[in-house]
Amino acid sequence: MLFRLAEPYLSVRNDLLHTQVAHQYCLRLLSAEGGDQRIVEPAVILHDVGWSKLPPEQLKIAFGIRAGGPEARRLNRIHEVEGAVIAGRLLQTLNYDPGLIEQITEMIERHDSGKHPESLEEKMLKDADKLWRYSGVGFRQEVERQGVGRHEMVRFLERLLSALFTPTALLLAEEELKTRAREIGTT
Repeated sequence: MLFRLAEPYLSVRNDLLHTQVAHQYCLRLLSAEGGDQRIVEPAVILHDVGWSKLPPEQLKIAFGIRAGGPEARRLNRIHEVEGAVIAGRLLQTLNYDPGLIEQITEMIERHDSGKHPESLEEKMLKDADKLWRYSGVGFRQEVERQGVGRHEMVRFLERLLSALFTPTALLLAEEELKTRAREIGTT
């Protein structure tokens, strides 16, 4: 039900597939690390709905390997803040627990910009979001969407390993990275 409610907001950047893959990683992280599924799952499903508030021409400025600078940070913050508002409204329509809504929306509001996660659930949200790029489909889509070479993407993902928070996410990312490197002939 939540995916159906989120889908219109995820169509702007074609993020439905990203969200589905991140959700699958989220379930694996929950299984291995523990955490509150009532918080992590909705947060992962709704974390990027805020991109729907930005014009398509601004999207490439705001994210990706080459994104940076004050304008990228400003646009990224818009997607986080607006995403938290949208997520709150969607969860309220489902009569979700108000205390959980508050935790979920706070996590969404800092899922990219916050450097110090305040809970295991927030760590898993951040990790599931990043793990998308390591997946086969995520890797291929990000290479195309960002207009970067496969070798450049592998180097970026190698550096991104240090930004993962949970042992399980690090293990999954390393396994996926080895597979991507084999696929493009760098090992």
